[in-house]
Amino acid sequence: MRLPSPLRRLWPKTLFGQLLLIMVSGTLVIQLMSSSIWFDVRFAQVMEAPVRLIAARSAPLIAQADCHAGSLQLPNHYQVRCAESEPVAHTDERRGRHRVELLLDQALAYELGRDAHARLLKVQLTDELGQPIVWRSLFGLRTAQAHIQFAVPLADGHWLTIDGEELQGWSGESAWVLISDYLLRVYALRIVAVLLVCLIAVRLCLRPLRRLADAARGLGSNLEQAPLPLDGPEEVRQAAQAFNAMQQRLIAMVNDKAYFLAAVSHDLRTPLTRMRLRLERLEPGEHKERLRQNIVQMDEMIGQVLDYLRAGEQQNLQQVDMDRLLARLCADLASAKEPLPVHGQAGMIEVDALMLQRCLQNLLVNALRYAKEVSVTLQPTADQVAIHIDDHGPGIAAAQLSTITEPFVRGENSRNQASGGYGLGLSIAQRIAASHGGDLIITNRPEGGLRVSVLLPRSRATP
Repeated sequence: MRLPSPLRRLWPKTLFGQLLLIMVSGTLVIQLMSSSIWFDVRFAQVMEAPVRLIAARSAPLIAQADCHAGSLQLPNHYQVRCAESEPVAHTDERRGRHRVELLLDQALAYELGRDAHARLLKVQLTDELGQPIVWRSLFGLRTAQAHIQFAVPLADGHWLTIDGEELQGWSGESAWVLISDYLLRVYALRIVAVLLVCLIAVRLCLRPLRRLADAARGLGSNLEQAPLPLDGPEEVRQAAQAFNAMQQRLIAMVNDKAYFLAAVSHDLRTPLTRMRLRLERLEPGEHKERLRQNIVQMDEMIGQVLDYLRAGEQQNLQQVDMDRLLARLCADLASAKEPLPVHGQAGMIEVDALMLQRCLQNLLVNALRYAKEVSVTLQPTADQVAIHIDDHGPGIAAAQLSTITEPFVRGENSRNQASGGYGLGLSIAQRIAASHGGDLIITNRPEGGLRVSVLLPRSRATP
């Protein structure tokens, strides 16, 4: 069901918020619909004391009634008259009126010692001006008067009509006490109960869904992660089973692709070797030199493809002194013009030393090729180490930052038109970082140049 645009903005984004809104709204609607039943019951309760009091005061009048005799001594706020036929009752279909009529008949029978066959003609709650008030009096906003009119048959065939008024029952408490008690017990406590039910339901139902979401996020960095357990509700078990099947298909597809590329790249070196041997038999000249350069480029490209495929393979994890590894690598690549200074210390970290050295070497060679004033900064935290490689080069166009680490994507337009490369250096570095459970982040520096950050966890279990 598609919600209107204004409601869509108010609709909660989380499953807990949606479930809570539905249940609270449903509870309030149901409670409002059922309040009419409560009002009927409350009306009968409020009228109980006045009805019993009127019955007690009317019983002597009924017992002594004689329509041919003189007038009776009447209590205050009571009127009595005789009629030759049964009076017509006011039309009132409320269930509360029926309860009042039953109570009046029972109370008169108790006071008279016989069945009075009373007929309730009118029942109202009125204010001091005689105006009917119903729902406000039920909450006790003001003290009301119960106005009851009924008729009983006499032995001589006449009907005695008694019209009496008594104060409303159960009206001694403050109005705000009654209202707050009603709202607290009927609405607030129910909403709190619904909130607790939602919390329990969401925790029980969302736990396997959250586990599924975590597995989906982790699939990008570790395709070989453990399959999801098949537990929880039936729908969640089916989703987990489908996720596990998808993971196995992805693993098979990636393995097939990697095997195919590795086989093709490896087999291409055999004809390249034959081409080198035949090239040596040619006479020296421009064509021979161009063919030699083409063979060298093809061999380098095949080597980078194989390096890219090996970058995501199982690592040989061990504790490595990150400071010594980086200092040795920077010393090998440094020159008089580019000293490659290293700032900060990281200590020991669990990595594959050869893979990480290849990752950092690719990044440093790129920085030295395209920029100047290259520096390395180690920024350790409790659970990870960040390696920042900063340069003062031309940077990378902002539109290319999101795709620059994809295979065979080159940033030549923003850096150096005369440089070579096949667009696999950053891809290899990114795969090595991801295979260690880390990440590779590339950003342009505000002061100019590029920052390439390698984020690595301090320790990671072997997958």
